Amino acid sequence: MSDLVRDARTWSPGAQEAVRLLAVSALVERWDRSEVAALSKVSVRAVDDWWARWQAGAGISLPSRPRGRRTGEHQVLSEAEQAAVRQAVLDHIPCDLGLSGQLWTRGLIGELIFQLYRGRFTEPGWESTSSAGA
Repeated sequence: MSDLVRDARTWSPGAQEAVRLLAVSALVERWDRSEVAALSKVSVRAVDDWWARWQAGAGISLPSRPRGRRTGEHQVLSEAEQAAVRQAVLDHIPCDLGLSGQLWTRGLIGELIFQLYRGRFTEPGWESTSSAGA
């Protein structure tokens, strides 16, 4: 594959929208979905999504949609708990709070959260130890 063809997520929003509109134009002209996907360098599922959005009334515009979780969505700690952790990190070094080390790391902040709230952050999310032994 050419070095000029990069992951479409690195393209500008305008370029991404242009590809979506070209793909929809090809579908209007009765091109095969898999052909359109191959030419657009995306999955057939993405082409189907664009087509569904266009048919649902997106009309002449198929702008990018925001990616990822919304700010504040799925927060495990309350605002007050987050503030308490933040203040502890600002006011102390780890060894002041019974942790090893002089500098805060992600792991040490995780240990602090465990000390305060008996929950542990894991790669996929949050593990509560308060109900683990119950």
